[in-house]
Amino acid sequence: MLLTGVTLLSLWMLQISFIQPYYERNRDQVINQKALEIEKLVQSEDGIKDSDQLTKLLAKENMCGSIYNDQGRLILSSNGTLSCLLEDLPTQSIMEYIVMANEAPSSQFSIKFSSDIFDQGMYFYGKEVRIQSLEESVFIFINSPLELLDSTIFVIRRQFALLTAIVFSIATMVSLFLSRHLARPIERLNDAAELLADGDFNVMFDGEGYDEMESLASTLNYATEEFKKTNDLRRDLIANVSHDYKTPLTMIRAYAEMIQDLSGDNPKKREEHLSVILQEVDHLELLVNDMLTLSKYESNMYAVQKTVFNLKEFLEYTVNLFNLMDWDIVITCPDDLNVVADEVKMGQVLYNLLSNAIKYAPEHQRIDVIVERYDKHNIKVNVKDYGPGLDEDEIKKVWDRYFKIDKNFERSDSQSGLGLSIVEAICHANESKYGVSSTKGEGATFFFTLEKATQ
Repeated sequence: MLLTGVTLLSLWMLQISFIQPYYERNRDQVINQKALEIEKLVQSEDGIKDSDQLTKLLAKENMCGSIYNDQGRLILSSNGTLSCLLEDLPTQSIMEYIVMANEAPSSQFSIKFSSDIFDQGMYFYGKEVRIQSLEESVFIFINSPLELLDSTIFVIRRQFALLTAIVFSIATMVSLFLSRHLARPIERLNDAAELLADGDFNVMFDGEGYDEMESLASTLNYATEEFKKTNDLRRDLIANVSHDYKTPLTMIRAYAEMIQDLSGDNPKKREEHLSVILQEVDHLELLVNDMLTLSKYESNMYAVQKTVFNLKEFLEYTVNLFNLMDWDIVITCPDDLNVVADEVKMGQVLYNLLSNAIKYAPEHQRIDVIVERYDKHNIKVNVKDYGPGLDEDEIKKVWDRYFKIDKNFERSDSQSGLGLSIVEAICHANESKYGVSSTKGEGATFFFTLEKATQ
């Protein structure tokens, strides 16, 4: 609206300010052009034979003209033209104009003046033309009004005023339509944003209307989903951490009180109670260390030290750590396969995956570690268990910190609940791919990749 108004006002001001000077410059150019055309006709063999021929040259441009010899005698004059000063011009005035043309450096002159007779500005042009065939000179005089006819000015201004009204009306309607069309999706987004700010993570942003708003709505919906995940993670984190810390602290307190009140003087009972306290302290230490490890990996505080090592020896060493357990862990791997990775950190990845398999498939007592080709440059290490498996929703969340399939939060003395999150962080640091595939009731296969060493 404002832009339209400013544009129309500028056009109106330009019309008022510049139409008259523009018209005057145009008349000056046209008169010079017509003078050249008359000169060419005069110089030609046929010449200008009658006044009608001269009138046709000048009348369309609202001009009149006359041709005189050097004695001031009229040779030819246009007729039927309005506002012509050359009609009935005194001989004395003609001779004065002839002298002006003779004395002019270029044999031509022009005068702009205001006519009291016609009450408007006038343009008077004179030029001496030497006719070579007759060896004599003639003088061409042209007269033209400088101002537009009143009727023309009135028509132009009336048309412009009408055009202004039409354009302004259309611009007003278009502006109102566009403002409403653009404002509605913004208002919907604003209302949804207020709900999100109040903690409603189920809100959906609707940017229907145009592409930019739809893109913004899509981004906000993605952000809302991430906020919701973060909120769920925070809730689960608080629930799990509080549970994991509360249980050992409660046990430590209870057994410390029992030692103080009951078993302080009984060596056997005291040793049993102290043993429980030490186990709980060990569990707290494990939890704190895993949290610290995960935090360092996520903060990129661990430097990756890649070396070349034999993959089968690497697998056997880690599997041997579980020899004291009654488990059948079968390795399928070529003997001469070498890989490039941080051996210590990737060993922790394999250890955590084996611990996770043992935790969730206790009654089957079997785990397969299978090595296969991943792509041209990488090897894939699979850890397959035969436990209850995962459904699609559990697969999406299995890498989340403190996520547990068993929502009863059953205590594990050897695990902190951060194992798979640590696997994810180490794989990111080593630029290794990782993932899980599973069918409910048929076990799960976790994997990670290692770069194949060049021979």
